[in-house]
Amino acid sequence: MRKIWTLFAVFLALFTFITFGDLRIGAEGATASAWMTLMLGVTSLAIVPLVKNGLPDKRCIGISLLLGLLVVIAGFGVHMSIHFGMLPLAVVTLLCALAMFSVFRAHPEQALRLLKNDSAQSAAGSVAIGLAVGIVCGGINLFLSGEELRLRVTPAAFLVALNPGVYEEIAFRAFLFAACLYCLRGGVHSKTQHFTLWFMMIVPHVLIHTPDMFLEQGLIAGLGSILVLTALFGMPFAVLQRKRDIISAMVAHGVVMVIRFSFLGIPV
Repeated sequence: MRKIWTLFAVFLALFTFITFGDLRIGAEGATASAWMTLMLGVTSLAIVPLVKNGLPDKRCIGISLLLGLLVVIAGFGVHMSIHFGMLPLAVVTLLCALAMFSVFRAHPEQALRLLKNDSAQSAAGSVAIGLAVGIVCGGINLFLSGEELRLRVTPAAFLVALNPGVYEEIAFRAFLFAACLYCLRGGVHSKTQHFTLWFMMIVPHVLIHTPDMFLEQGLIAGLGSILVLTALFGMPFAVLQRKRDIISAMVAHGVVMVIRFSFLGIPV
């Protein structure tokens, strides 16, 4: 527990300096720097269980490669060719997926499931649940945006949505759960331990969305944004991962982004 909260304290300190100080990564803005900080953090953490536990089995290695490939494919929605900016994200996704499966192999009783079970019926159920949650959260997200809505459905919206749907759900949610499980040596018994797992699956990912909100609209707006993002995205996706499976959360997250991109456009 001490390791987990110490690592979060380090991240929170970096987040604070990025948001309210002059700490930036290159020419990136505050929010982009926060994203980069968490990405570097999970990449470093992923190496530890891979060194200690070794690679997962061949099936999980294949799934990890597929997840990384999906992030590469997301880049085609921006340039209709390989978007080299996606390659680092694909590598991070691959490493985090490998580390996640490695931890889950060591602690199968606490592991998240990629898919509830291998049946077609289970897969259809996960997709249906993800679609339903994604449509609800995506609709609320549009309502809260306060922007003019113009519907334009394009293949690019679906491709680009693979990035948050896969990369963020693996690297910033499922893997952080696995990293906590690794630190706890698979023992999750107390209410404090369960709270810690929920917290780490939700809060770090929420925080990295908010630095520019703090800078542009002030402390109250930034804190309000954290609460809204937690309720609207962080908690629902974490619940899907823990109570259903990772695929359902990926689908829900992807649907939210497809809806956003179709009505508000794809950010350049």
